[in-house]
Amino acid sequence: MKRFRALAGRRASGRVLDIGAGRTDDLPPYAHISHLALVGAGDRRVAELPLQAETVDAEPEDLPFPDRAFDVVVCRFALTSAKRPALAAREIARVLRRTGQLLFLDTAPTTRLDVDALMHLRHGGLITHDVDWSWPRSRTPLVQGVATHPDPQYAREIAWLRGAR
Repeated sequence: MKRFRALAGRRASGRVLDIGAGRTDDLPPYAHISHLALVGAGDRRVAELPLQAETVDAEPEDLPFPDRAFDVVVCRFALTSAKRPALAAREIARVLRRTGQLLFLDTAPTTRLDVDALMHLRHGGLITHDVDWSWPRSRTPLVQGVATHPDPQYAREIAWLRGAR
């Protein structure tokens, strides 16, 4: 969590959606934000929240925000714990701006039969970058990284390779 908080603290700016911060100390030191929306924050006292924050009672599969509303989405353990992880990934991609970043931390499967967070993100239309794995003692392996929408040039090149006109 310490490494993930540092990553989120460095990269989060502008309008930020934070999914899965269970406690106030889970929040990174958001220094450059204009708005912070918290989903899955539980019953948090308003006095503990940063001044720009609002709590939203919603599930990751049904985010009540307009399309392309956030510059950065921070997501902790929300994909693998969601009832419908593929839908949650699509919703996150929907609310993320085209040039935005998803910063994620989630569990990694220990068998190839499980579908992991990375696969859900790819099916949701996002490309993963800077992925880092860790194996804490006596715990499930973790994966963290950054995901973005594909560059329009990438989409054109893939279409060209597939033979589309």
